[in-house]
This record gives sequence, structure tokens and C-alpha cells, in this order.
Amino acid sequence: RCGVVRTDAVTRRTTLLLVRYRFHLTLPSRHGTRQMVAEDARLLAFAGSPDNAEWLSSEDAVALLEAEAAENTDPAFGERTMQRVLGALDQASGHLDAYGEQLARELDASHRRVRSASGEIVRGLKVTAQKPADILGAYVYLPAAPAGGTA
Repeated sequence: RCGVVRTDAVTRRTTLLLVRYRFHLTLPSRHGTRQMVAEDARLLAFAGSPDNAEWLSSEDAVALLEAEAAENTDPAFGERTMQRVLGALDQASGHLDAYGEQLARELDASHRRVRSASGEIVRGLKVTAQKPADILGAYVYLPAAPAGGTA
């Protein structure tokens, strides 16, 4: 899914990504090991272009969901804008991979805490992030044209 919106909620081009992360878990037990897959979807956002992205906080990313369109976006302009952003998203892969690794560490720590507290086996527990993450949606927010300006 993709979209381009002109809004008063941003002062420069901002891109919101809906990203799905997958994790491979190796869970030890007294009867052997089980392999499982876990998924997590996150909203990540950056201002500027993908090659010089200024990543926003999680709170700021979620706040973009409340942004309302201030004016119509010319369909041809919107399509060109989205093609440029999508064509450059590979340059954001380092950040997306690093975020996935962070989530994998958090999931690993969570499993270790619960297993330790319940007396389950911890040795052999492993969580790895599958790369690359899946970008399920990309939404570009553009500043609305100043009063008297053109869209």
C-alpha cells in the first residue's frame, strides 16, 4: 500500500513505513528443540529523503496516523513522488535491519526472563531477525502549499 498526502501536520517531506519483522526462534525444552516464527509490525517514520533520513521517534511516527489531508494531491505528482521514494528505500535498509536486530534482542531477553522465572530451559534459546524486513506500506506526507501558493 502506498499513498501521498498534503497536510499541515508536517513541515517537510516525511515518510511513514509499515514494516513487518519476522523472527526465527529456537526454543529448547526437555523434549528437544522447537523452531518457531514470530512476527511484529511496526510504524517507522523519517523526515527527508531515504539516503539522508532523520528517523522520528515511535510516538511521532504513530502521530502521523492522525494527520489529515489539507488539500488534494495531483495524481501524476503523487505517483512520481512515490516512485522516487520507493526507488530509494533500499538506502534505509541499514536502519530497518538495525531496528530488527534490536527487536530480536528484546524478544530474546523477554523469553529468557519468562523461562527463567518458570524454571524452563534457557540454554540453547536463540532469536534471529529475518532480513530484510517487509515493507507493507509507505505513506509520504508533504507540507501543504502555503496560502496563495500552488499544489
